[in-house]
Amino acid sequence: MIRGLYTGASGMLSEMSRTDVISNNLANVNTSGFKKDRAIFRALPEMNIHRFDDPITVGLDRVIDPRPFIGMLGTGAMLDEINTDFSQGAIKVTSNPLDIALRGEGFFEVQTPEGIRYTRDGSFTMDREGYIVTSDGYYVLGENGPVLLPQEGDIVISQQGEVTVSGQLVGRLRIVSFNDQGQLIKQGSNLYNSQTPMIQADDEVVQVVQGALEGSNANTISEMVDLITAFRAYEASQKVIQTNDETLDRAVNDIARI
Repeated sequence: MIRGLYTGASGMLSEMSRTDVISNNLANVNTSGFKKDRAIFRALPEMNIHRFDDPITVGLDRVIDPRPFIGMLGTGAMLDEINTDFSQGAIKVTSNPLDIALRGEGFFEVQTPEGIRYTRDGSFTMDREGYIVTSDGYYVLGENGPVLLPQEGDIVISQQGEVTVSGQLVGRLRIVSFNDQGQLIKQGSNLYNSQTPMIQADDEVVQVVQGALEGSNANTISEMVDLITAFRAYEASQKVIQTNDETLDRAVNDIARI
């Protein structure tokens, strides 16, 4: 019975973590370039269950234990990792020349006070000095550093990331990719950090779409269904603890008196 309390508690803790992840996905369904997360759980080691208090027969040359094997007892689960789904989000046309979406596997490079970070959020603007920056004011990097635009002129960005103003080439956006996207670490503000090597993205793998933004790949309906499922699983684990607690109460206060 004591084991049941720990098993139920581990289920409640796991579903709390799952609820936090789903809530974050729901909060970012309208965030450009957002990639949803999934909580991955790992089952704790199972235990063999035998029937107790059966007699043990001692033979001439061996001990015979007739206590039968009943089955396996699960000891609960724990959060193993939070995995990010990097599947493509829907491309939404905005007609803003500095709204840029990526179709395929790739990331923009941006310069932050903590170093170079990566993002799929292409809702860029131009600062007072003429540099292309993110919504948080971080420089968007090109192959030769931050991209500086003239104050006037028509901005055209090709599928390869080449930036021209009034027909004059001013730079090329640096689009990178990773062999193992699972090693990317979310840093907040829709930015990623990585300790693994990155490579220049192949033009055939990723394309730049000007005047559009990539939407979040989190779906409101599916996330709400997952949230309800997590609540139901939490309640079930809570019921396990309640039932075990009531059984222990009867064992201590009622049966022990007999």
